Amino acid sequence: MLGLNKKQVDESIKNPPSDDSYPLIPLLYTKNKSVGVNALSLTVIDLINQDQIRCDIDLDDSYEVGKKLTPQDMEVMKKITLRIANKGELKTSETAAINLLKNLNKNRKFNLKAMAKQTNSSSVANKFESDFNDYIKALKNENGFEGENYSDIVENGKLTSKGKEIKKGWKEFEHYLKSKDLTEKYPPESGEESSSQIIYGACFGIEKEALALRENNSSLADFIDKDGFKLLNIIFNNALLNVSQKRKGDGIFYGVNDKYTIPGGG
Repeated sequence: MLGLNKKQVDESIKNPPSDDSYPLIPLLYTKNKSVGVNALSLTVIDLINQDQIRCDIDLDDSYEVGKKLTPQDMEVMKKITLRIANKGELKTSETAAINLLKNLNKNRKFNLKAMAKQTNSSSVANKFESDFNDYIKALKNENGFEGENYSDIVENGKLTSKGKEIKKGWKEFEHYLKSKDLTEKYPPESGEESSSQIIYGACFGIEKEALALRENNSSLADFIDKDGFKLLNIIFNNALLNVSQKRKGDGIFYGVNDKYTIPGGG
């Protein structure tokens, strides 16, 4: 159990070891070496959790995307509708994410299939890349990522001793999130904490495992149950894959996963 013994494990295991924003956790404490589209997807599911983006799903059963997108996957995407509510104050990066979604879909209400089809257009993809870069800049600026806030955690692109210690804490927290025994022993004390733990699970790619161990009837839980987080990553990756060659390499470097592509190229 990650070097933990029974004496060391107590209720504190369910406390995140640092207060980093969700999108920065994969960059800092996983194998990711660049800001990928999962950062944007994490912001979107957090906005769903905050009810800043409403989620309507016309599908009862749980769903899981396979190793390659199928026509069935596309029909499932058609049944997942998002509507931007955009109420109250937002972080700069959240506003950037919402503006990106508005520009991508030309509407405040859209289903995932329609959004996916949009990303096959190179002109739409080029605008997405520009908006995505704006989102990344806002995310880094508001968190002081390249300033004093992280100077004791990251140095010359590598974790410091303090950073490594925090990473160890996140590995232990990740283990808690997917451990049936630990979750039953130290369960979340509220729906809010449960939802937060599910989003933390998404930071490590174990969101469905975390969801399966927690009682949660929220829109976020329904979205995760239908593999919505993975679908967002597929859609946003597809947009970057369709950026015209002329523009590739501009702006901020990000990792692109070409494992999935959206049928019906532009």
